[in-house]
Amino acid sequence: MIDVGQGDALAVRTPANRWILFDAGRVWRGGDAGRSTIIPYIRRRGGSVEAFVLSHPHDDHVGGAATVLEALRPRLYLDAAYAGGSDAYRASLAVALQREIPWRRVHPGDSLGVDGVVVRILGPDSTWTAALDDANDASVVVLVEYGDVRFLLTGDAENAEESWLLQSAPQSLAADVLKVAHHGSRTSTSPAFLAAVRPRIALISVGAGNSYGHPGARVLDDLAAQGSVVVRTDRSGSVIVRTDGRRLSLDVEGNSWPLSRDSARR
Repeated sequence: MIDVGQGDALAVRTPANRWILFDAGRVWRGGDAGRSTIIPYIRRRGGSVEAFVLSHPHDDHVGGAATVLEALRPRLYLDAAYAGGSDAYRASLAVALQREIPWRRVHPGDSLGVDGVVVRILGPDSTWTAALDDANDASVVVLVEYGDVRFLLTGDAENAEESWLLQSAPQSLAADVLKVAHHGSRTSTSPAFLAAVRPRIALISVGAGNSYGHPGARVLDDLAAQGSVVVRTDRSGSVIVRTDGRRLSLDVEGNSWPLSRDSARR
């Protein structure tokens, strides 16, 4: 979970040093999180970007996408094709077209495999998104699996999309690691959804002192009651979760410690 302030950028690094990037952080006058943070982060570590997955076209998720696509040239661009995207979203599509990066609309049941890492698309579908007026609830939600370990990435999905997932994919939500939706907003991570996921680790990508009140007190209380280890970018900066397919460990603020697999919840 790369610290991009009040936005999202998550990068999955495979055993063969290839990357799958989810979201690209914010954009601002004269710059963006792709240029300032994401590209340097990946280039320092080396390896190619196999796919870029956009959760939804709000500027705090797509803001750095055009820059990332131009510099890192992923082999594939995936998103939900929600209508009415921002200028930053349209710029990312233009770069993909210009640089001949294949673009694909996701559908539930789609999957992508890279070096033993499997990305499964849980939602949304076009029937659901057609009736929406908020891109948050059209967030691409994915289950990332490596061995026995599962990561659930939720974009900015609100309670409505969580309810849809509980109906459409209830058996696919259990995960060891949850990227908490919408920066920990109280309008996401409902008690019913959290009970289905039961994460050992909860990752919150959020800006320090943000004006939205993220993360919400109710969400933090519910995660604590669930027994989840909560890690936040506003307090810890970028965070690394490592796994060999069985065990989990956390790298936070220069320190690393293991988490036992017997505490994972299924």
